[in-house]
Amino acid sequence: MARFILHETIINASVDEVWKELIAIEDWKWNRWTKLKADNPTEGVKGKLLASFEGDDTWKEYDFTFGRISESEHLLTWMGGVGPKDCLFSGYHTMQLEAMDDSRTKLIHREKFGGILPAIGLGLPFKTLDRNYLLMNEALKQHVECK
Repeated sequence: MARFILHETIINASVDEVWKELIAIEDWKWNRWTKLKADNPTEGVKGKLLASFEGDDTWKEYDFTFGRISESEHLLTWMGGVGPKDCLFSGYHTMQLEAMDDSRTKLIHREKFGGILPAIGLGLPFKTLDRNYLLMNEALKQHVECK
């Protein structure tokens, strides 16, 4: 049984303005909960995901690989897992932007968790992650709208 997190946020900026900030993973100063450390956001590139569950600069490190990245679709994905063929835990993270009009963008932020541990409610603090993904959306919104 998979678990899901989904948050949608309307950002008062063009899709291109928001994409510029989202794809600049080396400069996620707005994001106190997740950092992606990799050479560049390109499909297949491996990196380290840093997670601060309380947004307090206390970081846990996880391996990840970028999934599909599409500038034309404003799509950023990454994934990671634990165990043979990710049987214990897997996560597939998606952040996608949709232009609502010239000055408003919908951020769709979701993650699908699979494996034995999420199925029994173990592996990660899912309620905390759910809260943090919403906080990430709100922080990106504030960062872009205040520029």
